[in-house]
Amino acid sequence: MPDNSLFVAGLTGVAAIAASSLASWLTSRGNAHAARIQVDATTEAQRREGTRQTRRAAYLGLIEQAQGIADGLRGVDGLSSTECEAALTAHRDRHRRLRRGVTLIDLEGPSAVQVAASNLLIMSGALATALAAIVENAGRENRDEFQETLRAHIRLITPEHAVSDSGAPHWTDWSFRGSCCSPVEKWNSSPSDK
Repeated sequence: MPDNSLFVAGLTGVAAIAASSLASWLTSRGNAHAARIQVDATTEAQRREGTRQTRRAAYLGLIEQAQGIADGLRGVDGLSSTECEAALTAHRDRHRRLRRGVTLIDLEGPSAVQVAASNLLIMSGALATALAAIVENAGRENRDEFQETLRAHIRLITPEHAVSDSGAPHWTDWSFRGSCCSPVEKWNSSPSDK
């Protein structure tokens, strides 16, 4: 019988080695799968954060450009035709920078933000047209039209919800007033119509 005990001992040893190897293989496979899931989750979180940061920078850049246009044109009403011509040249430069910002928004932003950005660009073009009319004829009618266009631009860039409930800036939810309709409709409406 000693031969049978050696056989049983060998079979038990082989079974133990096979079970250990199988358990090790399954564990390593499970660990590899878990590691892949972790890497995928981390990569996705980093991608989302990168997209959020890029959009935030694009939105802030566009807001700064739009505000720069408004700030640069606030005192135009009291300028002479020659000074208005210099203001027009400066506005055209700001308009080009705004166009670059709108192009970035077209690449990064969701469609509602793209529409709002396009409305800003259109309104900036309307400001250039109104300012060019003052350069041609500095009459009161042209100045009044320019001021109304500038007020419409300012209404367009006024954020509806600049801060969240916690008081922190709510950058991703900034929407430009006018994203719901065309700039011409906004231009022709007064603040009391809202």
